[in-house]
Amino acid sequence: MTLAELLRGIKVRRVIGTLNREIKGIAYDSRLIKDGFLFVAIKGLRTDGHLYIKDAILRGATAVVASETPSEGNDTTIVEVDHSREALAILSSNFYGEPCRSLSLIGITGTNGKTSTSYITKGILTAWGKKVGLLGTIQYIIRDRVTAAPHTTPESLELQKYLREMLKQEVEYAVLEVSSHALSLKRVEGCSFKVAVFTNFSQDHLDFHGTMDAYFAAKARLFDYLKKDGYAVLNWDDTRVRSLAQKIDCNVITCGLQRGAMLRATPSLTLPPAGEGLSFKIQTPKGELFVSSPLVGRNNVYNILMSIGVAYAIGVSEEAIIKGIKGVRYIEGRFERIDMGQRFLCIVDYAHTEDALKRLIEEARLITKGKIITVFGCGGDRDRGKRPKMGKVATELSDFVIITSDNPRSEEPMEIIREVIKGVRKDNYMVLPNREEAIREAVSMAKEGDTVLVAGKGHEDYQDIKGVRYPFSDREVLKEAIKKVVKG
Repeated sequence: MTLAELLRGIKVRRVIGTLNREIKGIAYDSRLIKDGFLFVAIKGLRTDGHLYIKDAILRGATAVVASETPSEGNDTTIVEVDHSREALAILSSNFYGEPCRSLSLIGITGTNGKTSTSYITKGILTAWGKKVGLLGTIQYIIRDRVTAAPHTTPESLELQKYLREMLKQEVEYAVLEVSSHALSLKRVEGCSFKVAVFTNFSQDHLDFHGTMDAYFAAKARLFDYLKKDGYAVLNWDDTRVRSLAQKIDCNVITCGLQRGAMLRATPSLTLPPAGEGLSFKIQTPKGELFVSSPLVGRNNVYNILMSIGVAYAIGVSEEAIIKGIKGVRYIEGRFERIDMGQRFLCIVDYAHTEDALKRLIEEARLITKGKIITVFGCGGDRDRGKRPKMGKVATELSDFVIITSDNPRSEEPMEIIREVIKGVRKDNYMVLPNREEAIREAVSMAKEGDTVLVAGKGHEDYQDIKGVRYPFSDREVLKEAIKKVVKG
């Protein structure tokens, strides 16, 4: 494919050199450049690709796309654009043959619930007999190929590559978790969604977005990528999300427990003593639908509702909806029970915002006869404003809390913990910076009928400390700690 063909759909400010160059590949990391490649210089969070243009040229770049023209280009073609990140996304789409034109894309955004909603949606579509791919926080799934996910939403170049691979594997529907970062950084530019879902909205990522309004605006950009005949699926019970129903020009399906929702779950949920499963009725425009799920908690009522909203948007049969929901037995690191024969509950959950932590503890309270012991920390180099709020909600709703490290990244763990403690108004807590020790201590304290909640990291199998990812799994540490207690 020539450079001229790749630039189709991109607003170009200036060109130095010829566009009649054959492009063999694209890279935005100069270290990945090979002879005949196009280098796209983008600004990252920690460095700027424009600083590496010379390195890319020395490594064999045939052409460079940038928002700032380098002082020297030799024989390399230089293409100057207004927004190099946006250009990267469109270049990538063109290079991989615009896979979005042949795939039905379902995009899911929101502060919490994206992962669970994506897996339930995939389950429903699979039960409907469709071939489904998934790109999200835990995994990237293309038919039988499953890889761990480094990002919730891949960078645009990798995203288009994955979508192209899905097409090759005859995938019909691609379910994508779309983060606010991805939307702000133009990663889904060039994509057209059949359905866009907004699960809920609460505080997170203010280190990146600055304000709640900017954060919400970033999330809402997902609907700019809807096809003309596409559907928006909105959480009716979240007032901020509900407000979009009157603002976006597309088909809208609203879901919730409150009156006015098009798909409304009746609050007659069944929660068995061990917290195993959900059963509830949904009022729909077509009548009443009864669903049951092995998943637990009110959060999953909403996640199921949003997934049913997707199903209604694309015409899935009710039989497939019921079967698909029943088939999703658990989601890794999402209210995941760890059972090693102990006489108390142990739950691992990804809750890492004030709202998610509050909901987690409240759900656990419904199935706990004894005390709730919560282990949690806050991530470093992330929204500092939520730290005291999470400390407050954890100590107010739990019987006892062990405040520990999450992924401290470049920050000192005790500095993060001190900020968490600023929000604490009770004395029902202790500090153990070592996360493994904190989990072991919580398990050793638990009595029959109690619940141990380990929150914040969920499915993650590492702990990020000073730029190094050390192997660490809450689930595995919890299992080992329980084994010792059970053996006595």
